[in-house]
Amino acid sequence: MNNQWMKRTLLAISIQIVIGGAYAAETAPNAESLNMENDQATTDDAGSSYQATEAEVKASTASTEIKPVSEAKPVSEDVKINKDETPSLVPQAGTKAAQALQQKAGDATQETNLQEVFTSNERQYSLIKKGEISTFYDLDYSYYRDTQINAAVNEGSLYQLRVDEDASHTITNTFTMQYGVLDNLTFSASVPLIAKSDNLKDTTAAGLGDINFGARWEPFPLKAGRLPLILFGSLSTKTGDSPYEINPNTDLSTGKGYYSAGIGASTRKYIDPVVLFASASANYGFKETGLNQVRGGGSETTRILDSFEPGITAGFSFGFAYSFNYDVSMTMSYQQSFNTNTSFTYTSGENFESPAQTSSMFSIALGVRVSPETIVNGTLGIGLTEDSPDVSLGLSFPLDILGFGKKKAH
Repeated sequence: MNNQWMKRTLLAISIQIVIGGAYAAETAPNAESLNMENDQATTDDAGSSYQATEAEVKASTASTEIKPVSEAKPVSEDVKINKDETPSLVPQAGTKAAQALQQKAGDATQETNLQEVFTSNERQYSLIKKGEISTFYDLDYSYYRDTQINAAVNEGSLYQLRVDEDASHTITNTFTMQYGVLDNLTFSASVPLIAKSDNLKDTTAAGLGDINFGARWEPFPLKAGRLPLILFGSLSTKTGDSPYEINPNTDLSTGKGYYSAGIGASTRKYIDPVVLFASASANYGFKETGLNQVRGGGSETTRILDSFEPGITAGFSFGFAYSFNYDVSMTMSYQQSFNTNTSFTYTSGENFESPAQTSSMFSIALGVRVSPETIVNGTLGIGLTEDSPDVSLGLSFPLDILGFGKKKAH
């Protein structure tokens, strides 16, 4: 009985020694042959039943390689990288990837974006392609404030004095169409609808304004180092209500009351990231006769206006446009005009020439891109002289927002 227990105890101890030796063989490869010899000597004393168990243990330990982290050999040599042999991430010329990264003909650049931003607000500096039609809508508001002094003098004595504060508001809706006759010649026409109100007269008026026609021509093709030159002309009708054919004390006009024609020239210069521009123009107003308008007078006599000669108006403007990014831009400009040789003739033979007038304004415009091909411009104008509006506001956008996009004429 005791011999059996001793044999079983010896068998269990031998199995533990074999398992430990197999694990040590995997963790210490240099002593592998020595451990295997010791294990084999031990198993010879245990008998044939133990040999089968040893075979199973060897099979299981051989199929799994266990290497503790603490036994891993440190890397003794530094890793060397040959920069010349490292492949570049830049696509090689001629490959499809390189061709995809190259700029296409229709891609937007800084200069083309700046040009589009600039011409969307300053149309007299640009032309459209032959056969194209484009339409625009402009909404403008202007405010005039004036102080009028009414005085009566009798035999050198002032016996009546009244100061009247006047303010007038004008809203103008203008629809403009452009047509490219040639690549360097563009015709345009604009139709204004005007609404007015006057505080002093306590009246309002609304109706058609003066229809205008224009043309822009670029005589020379673009050339490096040479400023582009655009010549433009205009013809303004008198389709609105004339201020010389209404009762000036109670009514308001929606037009200027005479025909006029004008010419001018403009140029521009791109200096990244801005574009500088300037223009000069002159207009001549044609004389109006047979007016028969009552213009004041005493209790015994009445002054009746017979003819009016507008004279010549000349002006200039300059400014710059800057594009903050693809979607937002700003334009700042200054414009000034002079009017001379204006005269009034009455039926009594009396002739009156008004002094020269000067009008100047400073304007700031902000352009916002609302779609890849549409830019909306908002403008703030500040009058700098007595003959200018005190303030003006404007909103301009192409009518493709409403479905009337730029298109080719058929």
